[in-house]
Amino acid sequence: MRRVVVLALVVLAAASRHARADEIAPELETLELRQKADAEAKKLLAGLSPNDQRRLTGMYVAFDPNPSDPSAMVACDDDGDYVIVVTDAMLRLVSIVARAQSYDEVSASRSIENYASFLARTQVPGRRLLPPPPGFYAAQKAAPTQDTRLREALSFVLARELTHMRAGDLVCAHPSATHESGDDVWTSSEQRRALEGAANVYRSATTARDEEATTRVLDAGRTEEGALGLLRFFAQLDVERAVAVSRFAPTYAAQHPAPLVRAAAVASAAKNHRSP
Repeated sequence: MRRVVVLALVVLAAASRHARADEIAPELETLELRQKADAEAKKLLAGLSPNDQRRLTGMYVAFDPNPSDPSAMVACDDDGDYVIVVTDAMLRLVSIVARAQSYDEVSASRSIENYASFLARTQVPGRRLLPPPPGFYAAQKAAPTQDTRLREALSFVLARELTHMRAGDLVCAHPSATHESGDDVWTSSEQRRALEGAANVYRSATTARDEEATTRVLDAGRTEEGALGLLRFFAQLDVERAVAVSRFAPTYAAQHPAPLVRAAAVASAAKNHRSP
């Protein structure tokens, strides 16, 4: 009997390695996305100047388990440390858009725009972010760049928030390299306080932050393509909200400049970065 059980576990493990992103159990997908976000944050922090590293010592990424509202924002935690708070809904959105972008690159399709249209029509506020509908990718070719675009987009999302901290848009009282147990999980009360503080941080947000974020992403060894794919999604969502009644209004979109303007800033910064 033991041999049968072991064989079954081996088969399941092998199958999971080949599973598509939308076939992974949600809790396992979330854990993997959190790990990738942490990895990108470490790369970005390593690229800061020594002075900025000292000033932002102990900065970390915390994950808000909110499954419905895509959001990423800077905050100070209960201990006065710098933190970038990312919702699980944002991680999931970035993952789905990255997959859609990789299919678009192979098939010259508009999967990103189609997914934005789908969410604008069907996403219910407060409900778990919907994946693409069944058959969304059925007629399209394989997508080899999916993980690359995912990591690029995560890097950009985190770099964009890091620029606010580096520029002093937010000042935390007691930054420390020592974290308390449980810091990496963001509570609802901490989220409420972060939203209150965000009103000041993002009130005058400009695309200069996107330009700097792009430079940091490139310096970390990524390209700007993942960022441009994510901004394509939000640009299409703006179009959908303008022509139809939609209750899907991500906090991330509300706190940042218009996505088309941001995309232009990203493309310009990338071009300048590559210029001799």
